[in-house]
Amino acid sequence: MKIYWLGVAILACLPFAGCQGLDGSNSVAAAGSSGLGVSGGLQLDGPSKGGASSEGGAGGTPYGPGVEACASFDGLDQCGVTSVEASFSAANVLLVIDKSSSMDDQPQGFELNKWDALKASLEAALHQASAEMSFGLLLYPYGANAKIPLDCFDGCCEVPVGPAAVQVGITPGESGATEVMQALAKTSPGGGTPTADALAAALGYFTAGEGRSLKGDRYVLLATDGGPNCGSVDSKCSVDRCTPNLDGLCPSGNCCDGEGAYCLDDLAVVKQLEALAAAGIPTFVVGIPGTEKYAQYLESFALAGGVTNPNAPPSYYAVSADGGVEQLTRTFVDITTHLVRSCEVDLGQAPEQKNLLNVAVDCQIVPFADGAGWDLEPAAPTKLLLAGDACEQLQNQGARRVDVVYGCPTIK
Repeated sequence: MKIYWLGVAILACLPFAGCQGLDGSNSVAAAGSSGLGVSGGLQLDGPSKGGASSEGGAGGTPYGPGVEACASFDGLDQCGVTSVEASFSAANVLLVIDKSSSMDDQPQGFELNKWDALKASLEAALHQASAEMSFGLLLYPYGANAKIPLDCFDGCCEVPVGPAAVQVGITPGESGATEVMQALAKTSPGGGTPTADALAAALGYFTAGEGRSLKGDRYVLLATDGGPNCGSVDSKCSVDRCTPNLDGLCPSGNCCDGEGAYCLDDLAVVKQLEALAAAGIPTFVVGIPGTEKYAQYLESFALAGGVTNPNAPPSYYAVSADGGVEQLTRTFVDITTHLVRSCEVDLGQAPEQKNLLNVAVDCQIVPFADGAGWDLEPAAPTKLLLAGDACEQLQNQGARRVDVVYGCPTIK
């Protein structure tokens, strides 16, 4: 049997010689070579019972770091003679990063302040994933004409309107990661936490700005260390919804009396996350130290964003002060490694016999079932569509790999 790896794992899939296409040619497109995601199918001649060859053993050498070949596919005997190439659409990620004044704080257990820790962690994750993903950056708050100081009294909640809101448009490959890190290096913390306005700007970028023409899947990765505020100055709220009080920064009374912009703005954030999800743009939510007291709100943000932590609870990606920079780095790497892919798989060419096609998600065979397991697109038989639980897994949890096996009778 021959196994064709389709490269769901974000940090895997390097080009290797000896991979045949349907035409018998030894060619596989280099992963991420165009900056538009993974393409090509790595072909392995496996032993009986559908086992992968020793080339794809522990450590995942042909696949890249952390992605192992499937040891077997239950229900499939040794069979299969024709390879099927496949490709996934691009993964376009807009990083929406909180740079409020509290990001200058250094939590106990951290060797750096939160801003420097975030930069170090993102650098590790972005450069690992840049071969297969495209990144952009939206910082908030962000002064279009002047730096927002730590002790801010004016323009503390600024988020530019239109194209100026995005500091780095989504750019493929290493260039995107490099431009993001350069922009972060030129920025320092300051201001409030206008999360809702930042997410609205992200939606505008994807639906009306330059991001609307991007090909492939689109995502937002929101990283914040505190409760959202910067809503209407006319807002009124009680002490338990006043962010200075919740942060222990109010000497007495209710610091939101006469300062409505300090009131918790969680409902507006949920509204913007739901709007992004409705536009087909899921949001990963990362809460770094400082958000513990806002856990219930970040939980609602993650649910509204449409992608949740596969190791929930909590539903968002929580980073504790005890975990330090190492945990923050692992969190970003984990998100980019397990990034959700589309339920549509491009086979490159239509299989000659549909009844000899099988599909596996994370090494588990997905039985064929019209509208519930997988099927070929009737109008475009080069497209394989996952449905039901398999599609839900991809959309909500992600998957490390998807395999298409051609030549074995379809399991139903």
